[in-house]
Amino acid sequence: MKVKVKSPKELTTIGIGKAERKVYVPEDLQELRVLLNENLPVIGGGSNVVLKESTLPLVSLELFKKVLFFKDTVELGAGVKLSEVLKLQQRLKFSLFEFLAGIPRATVGGLIAQNAGAFGREVKDSILRVYFIDRETGELSVMEGKDIERTFGYRKSPFPQKGIVVSAVFRFKSCPKIKEEIARFVFLRLKKHPPFFLKTAGSTFKNPRGLPAGKLLDDCGLKGFSLGNLKFSEKHANFLINAGDATFKEFEEIVSLARERVA
Repeated sequence: MKVKVKSPKELTTIGIGKAERKVYVPEDLQELRVLLNENLPVIGGGSNVVLKESTLPLVSLELFKKVLFFKDTVELGAGVKLSEVLKLQQRLKFSLFEFLAGIPRATVGGLIAQNAGAFGREVKDSILRVYFIDRETGELSVMEGKDIERTFGYRKSPFPQKGIVVSAVFRFKSCPKIKEEIARFVFLRLKKHPPFFLKTAGSTFKNPRGLPAGKLLDDCGLKGFSLGNLKFSEKHANFLINAGDATFKEFEEIVSLARERVA
C-alpha cells in the first residue's frame, strides 16, 4: 500500500486549510478492506470538497482504474478521472458524461457518491450497477435496478455511508458528434460559472425546490461579497472563491452568514 502526504491545496480544488494529510492509496480490495475497518474518509479529486483542519488520514482510490467495455456498457473504476472518460468518449464516439465536462479533477467514484449533475442530467441516469465494499460486512456487494432508483436523489447517494464504491457499470449510447457536444457543455459552463483556473469547490449550496441558490444569494446582495480570503463570485453567487490562503474558519463564517441572510 502506498502512503502519501499532501496539503489541502493538492487534495482539493478550493485549497482551504493548511494541515497536511496522510493519504493511504490501496492497491487492491484486500488493502481497501483493512482501511475500511479504520473508518477513514475517502477522497476523490477534491473538486467539491472542503477539508476541515484535521490530521485524520484519508483514503484515495486513484489506483482503481478499471475500464472494461461491453456492447453498449462500460465498467469504470472509482479512480478513473472524468477527463479520462471524456477522452475515451471522443476517441470511441459515445455519449456518457459530456454534461459534466469542465469539472476539474473529478473521479468516477466521487461523481457516483454525489450523484453529480448539471444541465438537467444526473450520473444515476446511466448507472446500471454499482460495486462497493459494504461497511457492515466488508464484502464486495452490488447495487442495481430499483435500489439505485430508490436511494439516489438530487446530489445524494447511499455512498460512502453504505460502503466504498470501487467501480460501476454504465449504459452509453453512440454519438458521432460527441466532440462538439463536449465543447458545447464546456462553453455553457464557462458562460454561467467562474473560470476554471480560480480556486473553487463548485456550487456551495444545493438548490431549494424550485429556487436557484445562486439567485437567492444574489438577491441578498452576496454576489461579489468577501470575508477574509473568501468571496462569492461576481459571475455566479453560489460559487465561493479562495482568493488567498483561506481557512476553514473563514469558510464556516461566510457560509453561516449566507444562510442567515437567505433565511
